[in-house]
Amino acid sequence: MNFETLTIKDVKNLYSENSINFLELVKMQIDFIKKNEKKVLSLVNFDEDLYLLKASEFDSEGKAKGLLNNIPIGVKDLIDIKGMRTEANSKSLVGNVAKEDADIVSKLKESGAFVAMKTNTHEYAYGAVSPPTRNPWDLSKIPGGSSGGSAAATSSGICLASLGSDTAGSIREPAALCSVVGFKPTYNWTSLLGIVPLAWSLDVVGPITKTISDCAIIFEALSKTYQNKKTAISQNKSYKIGILNEYFSPMEEQVSNSYNESINIFQDIFSCENVTSWDVDEVISTIFVILTSESAAFLDKEINKNPTNYGGDVRQFVEMGKGFSSVDYINAQRARNVITQKVDNLFDRYDFLLSPAQLIGPPSPDNETIKINGEELPRDINLIKPLVLSSLCGYPSISIPFNKMKNGQYFSVQIIGRRNSDNKLMDFAKLLEKEFDLQYNNPLV
Repeated sequence: MNFETLTIKDVKNLYSENSINFLELVKMQIDFIKKNEKKVLSLVNFDEDLYLLKASEFDSEGKAKGLLNNIPIGVKDLIDIKGMRTEANSKSLVGNVAKEDADIVSKLKESGAFVAMKTNTHEYAYGAVSPPTRNPWDLSKIPGGSSGGSAAATSSGICLASLGSDTAGSIREPAALCSVVGFKPTYNWTSLLGIVPLAWSLDVVGPITKTISDCAIIFEALSKTYQNKKTAISQNKSYKIGILNEYFSPMEEQVSNSYNESINIFQDIFSCENVTSWDVDEVISTIFVILTSESAAFLDKEINKNPTNYGGDVRQFVEMGKGFSSVDYINAQRARNVITQKVDNLFDRYDFLLSPAQLIGPPSPDNETIKINGEELPRDINLIKPLVLSSLCGYPSISIPFNKMKNGQYFSVQIIGRRNSDNKLMDFAKLLEKEFDLQYNNPLV
């Protein structure tokens, strides 16, 4: 039995069979971390002795009950855990100890989870690199961001699952680049109290997991309405899927080939049609005005006081946000409403929309541009390009590793649902997992 290959579902079965107890599991986890964390650098402020002590205290309290009984889960270092530091990978928050649990952490704990591990983030969730975290599939590449630590820790097997936050793709991007499942719920699906904000009208929090089954377990624990049925779900293949036209180009060749293979597989099972949502560049420019303006409202005052406590990415984006007027911001929100209304109409014809979760494989941290088919393009814009539509419109969406590429990694599809259709989207993802036998693969094994 190897900790790194276990899923939440596996652990729940092992517990029910009395094949392992909680402290044995945690010790296995610590042993794996000792051997592999120095390669991946996915955790922050991790102390193995303190972690084991907290686990022993948790075990002795015997309070674990619920869907996540004795399941250790990591959370992105924007999310407060009482008595632990929340530093957002920023000098400005060094030594900031949380006085209370974030609401989402309270929900995990109420479901029996052991939450005492922080995963790395790009500073203030403002970027795609998440330094110094590395992609466990290729340690010379980035894991994505800003929830790169959560994705890398989950993908490598350092943790069973984790929470990330998503403002413009920050759960789904690193999940896709690290070949794990990333779920962005509908905007405003849960409280963000106790989470360092980036942009109030865009931020959401959600799980990054090894499998869709694990994602459904966590989602049920956090949701008031979702029932993760234990019996086989209905094999309903009457779903209608809209394939988003605007995400076919530019795309790296191996990614394009895998996407076309994925579309063919979907077309064999479901009713699929090519559709157009909205001009991608306009979606990006609209969300850029909103995101940078809202982040400037939050961060500008403190940056002016102590500019050296903030990295270049944060200062640069906040400066851009300050450059937009109130008229620019209001017009961006008006554009957002127009785009949302247009795309909402697609859900009158289709159950879900399909796109690639990424247009490229994991890039290098050293270059801020990438080459696709000989064309030099901005790296970070292309990483969020297929993801921002659901962020701007508040739709739930899930990134799913779907088929293997020549480099050994997995190409991930993104499935987008109508607002507040999270339960239906999760059931559809579970159908895909069952239909296509989608399984977790550990890059370090």
